[in-house]
Amino acid sequence: MRRISTLLLIACCLIIPAYAFADDDLAYDLGSRAAEVGMDLLKFEAGDGNVLALTNAGHAVIKGKTTERALTGLSEKTGLSNGDNNLFQVNRPSWKPLWFYFYNKDSGMAAYMEPDPEFLSMSIDQRESLPADKAFSQVSLIVADLDSMLANPNDGNTTFNRKKFGGNEFSLIGISNSWAAGADYDFMNAAAFHDHLCPGINSGYLIIKYVAKNLPITNAAAETYIDIGCPNWCKEDAFQMIWDSTPGKNSMFVMALSPEDEKTLTAKYGTRPAGIIIRWNDGAKTGKGLALGFDFDIVSKETGVAEWTGPAWAPKLIQDIGMMEYTDRPEAVVTTLKEFDVDEPLLAKLKTAGNNPYKVLGMM
Repeated sequence: MRRISTLLLIACCLIIPAYAFADDDLAYDLGSRAAEVGMDLLKFEAGDGNVLALTNAGHAVIKGKTTERALTGLSEKTGLSNGDNNLFQVNRPSWKPLWFYFYNKDSGMAAYMEPDPEFLSMSIDQRESLPADKAFSQVSLIVADLDSMLANPNDGNTTFNRKKFGGNEFSLIGISNSWAAGADYDFMNAAAFHDHLCPGINSGYLIIKYVAKNLPITNAAAETYIDIGCPNWCKEDAFQMIWDSTPGKNSMFVMALSPEDEKTLTAKYGTRPAGIIIRWNDGAKTGKGLALGFDFDIVSKETGVAEWTGPAWAPKLIQDIGMMEYTDRPEAVVTTLKEFDVDEPLLAKLKTAGNNPYKVLGMM
């Protein structure tokens, strides 16, 4: 009798984890179903290098659990992966709905879907009895190629006004079109971290390219970049992702610059101030700094949006793509306003709250 009880206990222990795993695999189920629907709508086979997948899986939470298993289901079904530069997690707060997005750069078509709340409450047996598309309450198949959208602005207006991508239209169209135009892996990571692509992230990437040419790291063991983000804008998120310059590591100090001071600096140097980057050697406690400027007026003129009269959703997307042309020549829009040596007392003054770093440097 005791042996039978023991066997029953062992059997229960074996069965319960299996059931729990299946229930926890709701996210995997959603990822694989999204892949199946996306492959059907966009007519692509597993491993197609012309297709990009974007999702907030892993960040979104369902039934109190994170959703990273959706990435596994999606990747296994489509053959797309982060390592192949065609699957990225787009940063979102945990309370935002889970979504999946696929873009085919050959056709310019995109598929977007969000899970049906009723599906999330179903039992495993109920879920298994449904076709893949029944897991989603919103499924959109839309032209997302920017050139095609500009040629048919009414279609673009419908996409944005009716939130065909669940309110993620600007984010997903910008990221996917830049990817199709050949965006680098590190640039894609920065855009995904920022949760969308905009001229601000582009400017940060171009500043990174400029600094690599003009203030390169020469001692990887001891040197790092410190960002005095004044004025701060989206560029700071590119620095965090690519340089690992973060507030928590004391390598990013963000502070506002008053409109009056920004106007004064712009008038004096002929370009908008874009913050201060310091190459700091923590062993020697010395560094070299660059106060930088960024010319968005050139970007606006050269991308044709300086006097834009077209649809409101288009200018920043046009600039996103146009700014990629500066990647190999960042000096076209990034300039050094002042170069200077840095020691510990100066660094302390530059990063201290309440100090205007440009006044500390004698620039105004």
